[in-house]
Amino acid sequence: MNPDRLRQHSFVILSVKFFVCAALFQVFPAFSADPFAEIVRKTDPLSPADEQKSFHLPPGFEIQLVASEPDIGKPMNMAFDAKGRLWLTQSREYPFAVLPVEKPGRDKIMLLQNFDANGRAKKITTFAEGLNIPIGLYPYKNGVIAFSIPKIHFLQDANGDGKADKDEILLTGFGYEKDTHGLTSNFRRGFDGWVYADHGFRNNTTLRGKDGSAITMNSGNTYRFKPDGSRVGQFTWGQVNPFGLMFDPLGDLWSADCHSSPIYQLLRGAHYPSFGAPHDGLGFAPNICEHTHGSTAIAGIVFYAATNFPPEFRNNTFIGNVMTCRINRDSYIEHGSTRIAKEEPDFLTSDDPWFRPVDLQLGPDGAIYVADFYNRIIGHYEVPLDHPGRDRERGRIWRIVYTGKSSSQPSRASRDVSAQLKLPTDLKKLIAELGNANITRRMLAMNEIVDRIGKPAVKPVEKILRDKKSSAFQKVHGLWILHRLGALDEKLLEAASKDSGSLVRVHAMRVLADIEDWSSTERELAIAGLKDSSPYAQRAAAEAWGAGMRHDAAQSLLELRQRVPNDDAQLLARALEVTDPGN
Repeated sequence: MNPDRLRQHSFVILSVKFFVCAALFQVFPAFSADPFAEIVRKTDPLSPADEQKSFHLPPGFEIQLVASEPDIGKPMNMAFDAKGRLWLTQSREYPFAVLPVEKPGRDKIMLLQNFDANGRAKKITTFAEGLNIPIGLYPYKNGVIAFSIPKIHFLQDANGDGKADKDEILLTGFGYEKDTHGLTSNFRRGFDGWVYADHGFRNNTTLRGKDGSAITMNSGNTYRFKPDGSRVGQFTWGQVNPFGLMFDPLGDLWSADCHSSPIYQLLRGAHYPSFGAPHDGLGFAPNICEHTHGSTAIAGIVFYAATNFPPEFRNNTFIGNVMTCRINRDSYIEHGSTRIAKEEPDFLTSDDPWFRPVDLQLGPDGAIYVADFYNRIIGHYEVPLDHPGRDRERGRIWRIVYTGKSSSQPSRASRDVSAQLKLPTDLKKLIAELGNANITRRMLAMNEIVDRIGKPAVKPVEKILRDKKSSAFQKVHGLWILHRLGALDEKLLEAASKDSGSLVRVHAMRVLADIEDWSSTERELAIAGLKDSSPYAQRAAAEAWGAGMRHDAAQSLLELRQRVPNDDAQLLARALEVTDPGN
């Protein structure tokens, strides 16, 4: 067996071992007096104030209460908008779907705003109600893109009163009959302007975009769609029940998953293990996390791309562990373009076995926000769905901040993006935000420029790409703004591909991957990218060739494959995919 296949074969064996161990853990739980070992917690619920006292964090960190019952219910997914408001889906109906699905449910989308100095939301309102186990949501223009069984809606506030009064169906055809904890979730806007999402366990779904594009998914997958529902596309195949997505500054998409590996850095078009489902013939994509964090129930992920936390916590991932009632942390060791997870001490532990961190978000203030599904029971199949112990009232949102001596404690203004972004006309301040150290702020600013300002932004954005004083972050987001507006000059793209900053060069290759028909110049840029000094740029260039199923650079790709170090599994997999004669 050649080295490429051997590495893939070894990964499959490790995956099978993991699934067997995970299954045994579920069937034969530890017998002890540990309240966290009980599938149905036997302790009494705590008040928010008492639960807050139960948390343990590293020195210098503190946790603050943002909202709790009775103002909010059972939280599932969160998302910030450019005004600094926190959008929240909550479900009283879970785990039973309302049937028939045309019947209004009791679930809602809440809007939290006007945060005080301690993070507490002073204003909490209902934006939309009558929903049916809503999970994924993405704030967009004058409303929110959100899932409610069995459709993705664009719920809009047409009259400006803070409540949805217009409902546009974007996509329909989502399966829900087999599993209600395996629904679509965690909508995240990519650099390319698409909305990326998880598709969960067991259900069968067929989606059709307005342009005729279509995808069919069974169980774990990730996919993407245009915000107007015009087009859909598959992003990855596999995983068991992914629940958590976040982009990092390089443009890589990270995912949390239940029952396979807790953390993935997803490769576009790759296949991942999913309870015996086959791969594409090339083997499963490389695994970057061999440990399980002691649980098969992982929900929500934050790649910490901001500077409010001390350096040792930056570029780490944080995931919610709803069975152990902890927030796990991993740092990463680079092997070329492959980052291998190193298990770090848990970031947050709790003495309260009702704490259920189902979603995490990096806020525009540099804090990590935690959706706490506070419940005696979190298991879906482990406990009867109609068990009377399931709590349907309580829910909390927490905010984790660093206030230690090395902190440049954020001012009140930096807690609210709208304090610096006078939308939609203040383009100068939006462009300044493109250089912010916090990726959440940068992404919000980029999307506001594209969605609300549009073509009038082209000339000012071109200027920052030509300005030698512009930061790498500004250049990266400037590239994507122009590309998404259909105004990216070929010379600017060429300059970006040769920029002194490797981050800019990586994104130049990613932009090429998003261009369907290359000019001769763009083709030469993609070939040059395969020889870039940065392995991340090489991987992005290889992805650009693979994205369009292009095979006319076979010699350059074979040369790349031969010089890839054996420990850079992701670059090797990318080169293997593009050069495999059967692909």
